[in-house]
Amino acid sequence: MPRSSGRFPSIELRDLEDAPHPIAECWAKGPALVLIGHRNCKTTRETLALVDRIHARRGAGAGVLAVLQDDVETARTLRDQLGLTLPVRLEPDPYPLATALELTTVPTLFLVAPDGSIERVSEALRRADLEAFGARLGVQGELFTADDKVPALKPG
Repeated sequence: MPRSSGRFPSIELRDLEDAPHPIAECWAKGPALVLIGHRNCKTTRETLALVDRIHARRGAGAGVLAVLQDDVETARTLRDQLGLTLPVRLEPDPYPLATALELTTVPTLFLVAPDGSIERVSEALRRADLEAFGARLGVQGELFTADDKVPALKPG
């Protein structure tokens, strides 16, 4: 089980253009959702698309970030295939962020408060957790439509 309390690790990760960014900039103006995943995980791919929906509909000040344990070309391809608009950061092997968070499963999602504390953790794709994250980040109305085939739980 990943670390579910305390502060989110302060770390700098590179974006898809190789520019460094402190991860804390994600929650500098409000609560943030951070997804950690890998391209080889089908559940990560499905969850990324839903987290991107939260990103597109979030309230002012809320942040959303995907941290991919992939190389830059693979992450760019994944972003383009899925049509992602959310910011993406790369976590290189040996995965210092995942190690600090004690991750054993991808995707894992963290809701981080503006002070950097971890409010909630969710492993795999959990519909109810995505709805709760969306509500916390100011998404108005229903996150899913009647046509969405999002299961209650899909393991990573």
